[in-house]
Amino acid sequence: MKMKNKEFVSKLKNIAENYKTLYVMGCNGAALTNINKEIYIKSDSFNQDPERIKKIKNATSDTYGFDCVSIIKAILWGWEGDNDHIYGGATYLKDGILDVNADTMISQTSPTKDFSNILEGEVVWIKGHIGVYIGDGLVVECSPKFQDKVQITALENIGKKKGYESRKWSMHGKLPYIEY
Repeated sequence: MKMKNKEFVSKLKNIAENYKTLYVMGCNGAALTNINKEIYIKSDSFNQDPERIKKIKNATSDTYGFDCVSIIKAILWGWEGDNDHIYGGATYLKDGILDVNADTMISQTSPTKDFSNILEGEVVWIKGHIGVYIGDGLVVECSPKFQDKVQITALENIGKKKGYESRKWSMHGKLPYIEY
């Protein structure tokens, strides 16, 4: 059964507002325990930068690691902030949802460059990066830019918003796993 867009958005907002997170390339919502820190530092060249290593090592064990597309996949796979589960409660590849990158994920939609009728829960995309529109001109994205975590930013295509960093996105589309 597909997740409803409002539930998807609610889960994204909950993570952005109520959980300690850090941008960790290739991490699908795992708690940054000492063991997981070592695994993810070694897993991707981005994470091997000395400054990134320091950030990962300094994260407390109640911090969860995500990258831009993994926050989306983790929610679809059932992420629930479970510190004792390898992916925070998510089941890898649950419901046949594949482990794809941002560019492949947008290609699974029928993307458009017209932002005038964007719906809550649609993915927004620029080359190599993806986020989710949550309504009211806002996006949840996980990026090393701005706050280096899962964060809420303004959808600059609609307009800047006071109190939010903003990003202009190239396209948006409806995920096949979400009911809009």
